[in-house]
Amino acid sequence: MPPKQKGKGKKKGKKKKDDAELTIEDKYKKTIHEIEALKDHLANRKELARRSQVHSEEWKGRMHSAEEALVQQKVDQRDVTSDMTRQYKTMQTEMSMRIHQLEAELGKVKVQLERTQVELKETKAEKEKITEEKNQKISELETKIDGMELAYEGVLHDALDNMVAKLDLAKNRWKNEATVIHAENKQRLLEFGLNPIDL
Repeated sequence: MPPKQKGKGKKKGKKKKDDAELTIEDKYKKTIHEIEALKDHLANRKELARRSQVHSEEWKGRMHSAEEALVQQKVDQRDVTSDMTRQYKTMQTEMSMRIHQLEAELGKVKVQLERTQVELKETKAEKEKITEEKNQKISELETKIDGMELAYEGVLHDALDNMVAKLDLAKNRWKNEATVIHAENKQRLLEFGLNPIDL
């Protein structure tokens, strides 16, 4: 900001003076004004410099914090990368072991499958043989059962006929006994003066 110079304006009732015609006192006043203006200018410059210094310190602090954060981020990234590499190697080793184990198990299962297929084939042949023998035996038994059914049917008819005859005989006997008992009970009730019809 350029210094303000005072006393150069026009005053009412006075003529403009040239620099060459200025008196010592005017030159002194002019110099004093210039010095004051320079002081003001210097004070403004100092304030700007102070503010710039404050901003500079603030930005230095921010830059320092950013550098520390960047360094920490690099450390963290290196740690993460190292941990991921370790985990990857561990996982790769475990996968290799698992693959080897599965391949061994697959070999065992294949052998067992072949053995089972052979056993299944033998079992099917044996089952067919047993089924054929059973069918033949069933056929023989059915023939025997048919003959036995006819024989038992005759025996059963005879037994039932005998049972019906015995039941008829027993029925008649019980009927006679019941009539006698009934008559005796009626007689006793009459002896006690009771009418069986009232009961």
